[in-house]
Amino acid sequence: MFYLLEKLALNTIAWVVILSSGINVFGQNAEFTPVDRWYEVYLGNTKVGYVSDIMQKEGDVIKSRNEFLMLIKRAGQTVEITVEQETKEKLSGELIDFNSETKMAGIPMLKKGRVEGKELVVYEKQFITGKETRYPFDPEGAVSWGLRKQVLENGFQEAGKTYQLKVYSPDLGMKAPVKANIICSGEKLIQIREEKIQAYEVDMELLSTFGSLKTKSWFDKECVAVRTDMNMGGMNISIIQVPKKKAKKMDAEVHELLLSSVLTLNAPVSKGEKNIFIMETVKGKWSATLFEGTGQKVEKMDDKSVRVIVDQSSNKKKVEEQIDLKPFLSPSVYLDIDDFLIQKLAKKGKGKARTQREIAKKLTQFVNRYVSGKNYGVGFATASEVARNKEGDCTEHSMLLAALGRVLGIPTRVATGLVYADEFEGKKDVLVYHMWTQFYLDDQWVNLDAALGLVRCPADRITFTVDSMHEETMDSVIPVMELINNLKVTVQHSD
Repeated sequence: MFYLLEKLALNTIAWVVILSSGINVFGQNAEFTPVDRWYEVYLGNTKVGYVSDIMQKEGDVIKSRNEFLMLIKRAGQTVEITVEQETKEKLSGELIDFNSETKMAGIPMLKKGRVEGKELVVYEKQFITGKETRYPFDPEGAVSWGLRKQVLENGFQEAGKTYQLKVYSPDLGMKAPVKANIICSGEKLIQIREEKIQAYEVDMELLSTFGSLKTKSWFDKECVAVRTDMNMGGMNISIIQVPKKKAKKMDAEVHELLLSSVLTLNAPVSKGEKNIFIMETVKGKWSATLFEGTGQKVEKMDDKSVRVIVDQSSNKKKVEEQIDLKPFLSPSVYLDIDDFLIQKLAKKGKGKARTQREIAKKLTQFVNRYVSGKNYGVGFATASEVARNKEGDCTEHSMLLAALGRVLGIPTRVATGLVYADEFEGKKDVLVYHMWTQFYLDDQWVNLDAALGLVRCPADRITFTVDSMHEETMDSVIPVMELINNLKVTVQHSD
C-alpha cells in the first residue's frame, strides 16, 4: 500500500509537467517555439526530486521529452522513482505517438501508444508481461503541445476566463481523454525562491470517472509555468522552476514518506468481527468516496467526518450484487496469470485442497511463506516478478496471491486502505496504509492478507478502494487523495 502514496505523488507530478512549458506567441494558431526548462519538486518543505521539460520542432513534428526523478524513504529504505516520457504530435496538436517508462526501485513499467486511423493502440509492459489494447481515438484529446496550444489560444491572462479541454494522460489511462476545467484568475504576486514576481494564476481540475484532481499554476507572459502547487490532503506538492544545475542538486536528507503517513489511534482496535471508526479530515470538508460493500458501511456524520462500520461477522446478511466477474478472472499486466511459474506455484500452493475456501486458505499461507524477503525496497512488482524474486511488502504479497487465485478459477481483486497495528516502527496503536487481497467466495468478497498471514481477517481495517488491476491507472485512488496526511481516526468498539 505504500506504493499508493508514491503513485499519487508521481502521477500528480506527471500531470503538472504536461502544463509546465510554453509557447510565446499569443492568439489563434499559436506559433511554436522550443522549450528547455528545469524544476525542483518538493513534498512539504523537503526537496524530493526534479523535472526537466524539453520541447522541440523537427520538420512538421513537435517532440516533447519529460524526465522526472524522485527519492523517498520507506521506513529508512531509500527508493528511487524515475519517469521518462516522450511524445510526438502534429503542428495542429494532434497526437502521433507516445512512450513512457517508469521505474520504481529499479522495476520498469513501460507504456507506449500510437494513433492508427481512428484508433489509439496502447501497449503496456512490466517485467516479461505485456499487452496491447485498442481504443477509439478522440482527436480533440490533447497531450503536451496540443494541450499547451489550446491553453494559449483560449487565453490564460484574463481573470474570470473559464473553459474546458480534453486531456490524454498515460498516467490516468489512455482509454479515453478526461475533461479538464481551466479557471483563470489574472495576474498575481507570488513567491519564487527568494524573490516575488508577477505571474498569471491558472487553476486546473482533471475530472475522472472517480473524482477530480486539482492543481494551481502560475504562468509567465510566455505561458510557461514558473510554479505549480497541489495539495494532496495534508501533503503539499510544489514544482518550482530553477536553473538546471540547482534542479539536479539533491538534498542529503531524503523525505520519509511511509512513517509520516502512520495514524495514531485513541485506543487499541478489537480483533473481533466488528469495529466502528470515526474518520475526520484535519482541514477542509470531507469529499472523499470510500468503498462500500461486503463488510463495510460508510455513514456521513457532518461536513468533516464519516462513521465507518466494519463488519466481518459470518452471520451478517449477504449483500445481493450483480457482478461481472470477467475482469476479476482475466490476466493483466500486473496479474500475469499466463506465466508458467505462476501456474506452477498455484498448483503447488493449492496442495490437496478441494473447495474454494480451502484453496484460498492454502494459497494465503503459501504466499506468506514463499515471499521470504519481506522489505520495503521493491517498487510495485508484477505477480511473475514476485514469483521469481520472492521479496517485497504488502503490495507484492497481494499481487501474487491474487494471481494464484485467478489461475485456479477464483475471482480476485486487491483492496487498499488502512490496517491496525498494535506496534509499527516504534509507534503503538496505529493505522498503517496497506494492501491486501479479496477472493470471491460463496457469492461474497472475502479479505485475505498474505503479508500478515491472515486467512480470516478481523474487523481491523478500513477499505479505501478495490481494484481488479485490469488497467494500470490511478483513477481508483483519486477519491482518497485528500485523506493522505489529512486524517484523524478514532475507534469505537461495538457492543
